[in-house]
Amino acid sequence: TQPREGGGAGQEFAVVNGTCALLLQLTEFLPELKHAVLNALAFKPQVLSMLWEWVRTTVPEAVVGSGGAVAMEEAALARLLGLHTMFAMVYYYLLITVDNTEFYERQYPFTLAQVRVMVQVLKSLVYPIYWQAGPLSEATRQLRSHGTRLLNRLFERNCHREFLPEQSWLASARQSSTLTSSLDAFLASRLNDPNEDHSEGILDGLHASALRGIPFALPFDLRVRVLRQLTQQDRNKLNDNPQSWVRSTIRRSNVVEDSFGELNPVGSKIKHTVQIAFVSEEGGLEAGIDGGGLFKEFLNTLCVDAFGPEHGLFRQTPGNLLFPNPQAKTQHAWQESLNYFHLTEFLGRVVGKAIYDGILVELRMAPFFLRKMLGKEMYFDDLASLDPELYRNLVFVKNYEGNFEDLGLNFVVTEDHHGDKKTTPLLPGGEDMAVTSDNVLRYKNLMSDYWLNKRIKQQSAAFMRGLSAVVEPDWLRMFSPEELQMIISGSVKPIDVDDLRAHTVYGGGYSDEHATVQAFWRALKALRNADLELLLKFVTSCSRPPLLGFRDLQPKFCIQKTSHSVQEADSRLPTASTCMNLLKLPSYTNEEDLTERLLYALRSGAGFELS
Repeated sequence: TQPREGGGAGQEFAVVNGTCALLLQLTEFLPELKHAVLNALAFKPQVLSMLWEWVRTTVPEAVVGSGGAVAMEEAALARLLGLHTMFAMVYYYLLITVDNTEFYERQYPFTLAQVRVMVQVLKSLVYPIYWQAGPLSEATRQLRSHGTRLLNRLFERNCHREFLPEQSWLASARQSSTLTSSLDAFLASRLNDPNEDHSEGILDGLHASALRGIPFALPFDLRVRVLRQLTQQDRNKLNDNPQSWVRSTIRRSNVVEDSFGELNPVGSKIKHTVQIAFVSEEGGLEAGIDGGGLFKEFLNTLCVDAFGPEHGLFRQTPGNLLFPNPQAKTQHAWQESLNYFHLTEFLGRVVGKAIYDGILVELRMAPFFLRKMLGKEMYFDDLASLDPELYRNLVFVKNYEGNFEDLGLNFVVTEDHHGDKKTTPLLPGGEDMAVTSDNVLRYKNLMSDYWLNKRIKQQSAAFMRGLSAVVEPDWLRMFSPEELQMIISGSVKPIDVDDLRAHTVYGGGYSDEHATVQAFWRALKALRNADLELLLKFVTSCSRPPLLGFRDLQPKFCIQKTSHSVQEADSRLPTASTCMNLLKLPSYTNEEDLTERLLYALRSGAGFELS
């Protein structure tokens, strides 16, 4: 039945709305019937289309156009809660089985144009509830819960392949400003009375539910501010002082083993300040006092080594993205001297420490593993980020219209273990159970569950124990997998030289107008992005810019004039003090010499010992 003009006055609407309310009550009081009800509705496209038309036409255009800033009239919303909630439940249930090919190419069960409208309608229904003061009725809570689940699932699809720009998911400026004002007030209260015990955390209060339920509704930079304040709030409780600092000496030739031996025993105390002294490849203690820069360099060196192929703790997808190696404990000789799961847990703490301190490390994680780090449920489409070929094969099997006996598939998975084939049943007796058109969806789900979850269950659990010992899981759940990757390793966008220049300070007689400084910036403008990344690594120990731009780099990027004479300067190399983000630049008289010596210094790979 199609809705009548006016969206809800007719007898058909009364029947549909009343039936939805009845079915919701039925699934609440008899939860064992929930799957039967959802199966009966979700896989009948005409039913779902009818529900959507009723939802679309019962929300006033002025409300939809407000982007969630204007709520529906309370009495009207109360009358429609059953219809709206049932649609959200049914469509979410169907989306679990809909793969990306169906969603984007076949545009089943809705066109992308319809989905774009749907997001705006859902925003207008769900967002105002998050900013609603006072207790919620049970029916309103159900709408918020199921509407939030559907919005999150659609947002995750959007992260796979964008069909709506990021701005279209944001709450209204007024709604965002309530969180901004609350955050600013919280910071001000701490400045006014730093000794006060602020028992109400930054994730308490009205805005907390929005940060947890619909974080994509709030700007990314605002959520990063919240994360930074949460870590600072936690750090203030540590009583971090020189007596509590962790000091370690690490051999560059043995970074992973030394780090594990020195830092694993401190457990979550790694949240305190860690000072590093390096022993060079030649066996000498390297010069330099760690004011934070050496630790940043150490953290990046440790991550490159520990997550690299030599240790085999992590593997790479065909796209060179990292995930735990399910065969690591049987693949490498080092496992005789180091406990594999303890080392994996330690690496979780290392990544947690990087996030906690706001240090960018050059790790690119597989999207499905980022979802695990966020505590998100795995879906079939996540398999594409692990093994695109396996994903395509399973999509082919799922949509196969021929005789399944021709495929010769059983409920087993076969893997290569160091040249030997290992077969694992997907369920008891799976080796004797053929895949048919009746059970192919179960086969597809069991296969994706095995590859995404079961075969790395212990490794993932160990990594997450380490991560959560440093960073509260709730703090990270404010972000999407793609945003979490940015928090770990920064943006992949090219380095903005103008932004760097705008936030650079000078010393030793230099200024932005000095001839050598001007030549330096001209040289940078001509460099490839790869060389600009080397410059950042040379000066700050990290090749990626700060998450929200160079205004957030602490200490500020500084160019200092060296004390060499004019005659000496042209023959000297630039040097750096990463602990102070300081570039020591001789006063070159020739721009070509400046470029040549700068590139030599950047590409040499040396650190404090370069002169």
